[in-house]
Amino acid sequence: MPHILIVDDEPDLAGLLAYNLGRAGFTTTQAHTGAEALARVHEALPDLVLLDLMLPDMDGAELYRQLRADPATHHLRVLVLSARPDAHARVQGVEVILKPFKVQEVVARVTALLRTP
Repeated sequence: MPHILIVDDEPDLAGLLAYNLGRAGFTTTQAHTGAEALARVHEALPDLVLLDLMLPDMDGAELYRQLRADPATHHLRVLVLSARPDAHARVQGVEVILKPFKVQEVVARVTALLRTP
């Protein structure tokens, strides 16, 4: 069963995503800060990271750069969720879903990303 790390500082939104991803057959872990996300990634490598760009302790783009710089995590699939209209420019080469979004859209994109080799 694929495992998704949800990184978002809004616990209600992270919980909503976790619930719907669970119904779609995924397991999830939540992190609400960049530091917590890095710790979770190193505890158990997820199959995909849902990453908000606006975190309280670190810019999500910086967290993404750290994941890419680490040989243990550089291969992780990342899907950015952001309310920032400039998200595509801040994290280039990564798929971005702008907030507000439909949860079904996120579940569909996660499913599609995990099917690609």
